[in-house]
Amino acid sequence: MDRDAYPTPGLDAFWEDADRDGSGDDPLERELCDRLDAIARYRRMIAEAQVNAQDDATERLLEQHERERRIAQRLTEVIRRRRGARPRP
Repeated sequence: MDRDAYPTPGLDAFWEDADRDGSGDDPLERELCDRLDAIARYRRMIAEAQVNAQDDATERLLEQHERERRIAQRLTEVIRRRRGARPRP
């Protein structure tokens, strides 16, 4: 199965927050920023685990890093497609 075992409900929450706050931010772009921040945090934690020879922790962190990277990649693709789409007359 190619889908994540635990889907992320974050996107729905971003749409609701944007509506409630009247924010003009694109929820997909906000989600992408959060994912990129998570990727950076995982990189730091992975480096720390490697320095401390924590192989099990490193392996789990690498898996989570990869999961976040895949999600960020999908979000980036969707954002690019949306920007490339032109409104119909």
